[in-house]
Amino acid sequence: MRTFNLSKMSEQERLLVLRRSEADPAAITNKVREIVDQVRLGGDAALLKIAESIDGPLGRPMKISMSELKRAADRLPLSLMKSMEICKRRIERFHSRQTLKSFRFKDSCGLLGQTVVPLARVGVYAPGGTASYASSVIMACVPARIAGVRELVLCTPAKLGRVNDAVLAAANLCEVDEVFAVGGAQAIAALAYGTESIRRVRKIVGPGGAFVSAAKLLVRNDCEIDFLAGPSEVLVIADGSASPSLVAADMLAQLEHDPLARAVLLTNSGRLLAEARNELQKMIVAAERREIAAAAAADGVVFIKTKSISEALDFSNEYAPEHLLVDTAAPLDLLPMIENAGSVFLGRYSSVSFGDYCSGTNHILPTMGMASMKSSLSVYDFLRVVPYQCLSSSGADKLAGVVEKMACAEGLPAHAQAALMRSKKVNI
Repeated sequence: MRTFNLSKMSEQERLLVLRRSEADPAAITNKVREIVDQVRLGGDAALLKIAESIDGPLGRPMKISMSELKRAADRLPLSLMKSMEICKRRIERFHSRQTLKSFRFKDSCGLLGQTVVPLARVGVYAPGGTASYASSVIMACVPARIAGVRELVLCTPAKLGRVNDAVLAAANLCEVDEVFAVGGAQAIAALAYGTESIRRVRKIVGPGGAFVSAAKLLVRNDCEIDFLAGPSEVLVIADGSASPSLVAADMLAQLEHDPLARAVLLTNSGRLLAEARNELQKMIVAAERREIAAAAAADGVVFIKTKSISEALDFSNEYAPEHLLVDTAAPLDLLPMIENAGSVFLGRYSSVSFGDYCSGTNHILPTMGMASMKSSLSVYDFLRVVPYQCLSSSGADKLAGVVEKMACAEGLPAHAQAALMRSKKVNI
């Protein structure tokens, strides 16, 4: 854990905090490219060979049947299924308000407009690793369905042929069309390029580790992706009214994700900083996933003392965190000053954990400062806007001269000719 005074930080220290540290997808690109190329050229045979070398013998069909999804749901405790249903309903309630509309209008030159078209087939990736992410299945599938995506395909790794029941139950709840027991870079390649069993998709969404991110980086010229997800992170802005234990609890919640996770506290209260630091140290020692949390805390926890909350907000906007928790006396008053954040949590009771599961907002978020240019996963990610125009004869007359001037200035005379040929005023 590191502690700084913002006004006394050197430029090198400031940049070190802002840039983070991560598993760089570029560092493993060559290895991942080999996997991607093998699946692209070798289809199912290559896909299965790579998957079994990593996760062990599949011992079952790669495609999981719909009846198996239902059986997985039946095996789960009823209380867990009810919780998943609540998550889905609340996520639907929020995302159904994200609308992008078709329109058309007439002006003196003709008719113009746009149509909004959903993607036809989307791939969802649900990671395995040290935790299962049924919640990520719901977060990816709900906005896709609201957008009108016709076919949803889920890929998730199977350890020795077994896929987590909660992940399968979430797929059943979201009425996923196809589920395949395969993960990693090889699954991304299969979704992007297709195999005998897995038809290619138009976009791949969902979080994953370094190999998955590197694979998404390699296929994104052939298949759209959401964004490259880095380690989980939270930035907390708090004043002296905040509870040190609640602040520490939210920091720990991020640290338990991954040894590379980050948790940053900015506060104008020296007392809160010291007490939150002590609380976090005690919580890590007692945590069930303490090895992961302790490894993350060594480099990923930063405490920063600021002169004011305004100064903390300026730093946060530069940092552009995945999760921003604002625990101050009047958090809503600060919302207009927040520019860059993946998702914002305002007030003492708005733990990031609620957003991870059931408040209704999406937890598939940009990390590593990408929140300054990208948004959380939403309905908009599954829609395309197709503009159109239908010019009248008089409209062509009015605009042909404009095109001629512009096109000739750019050295494109054929453009000018194509427009002028539509004009009654010009004899070609």
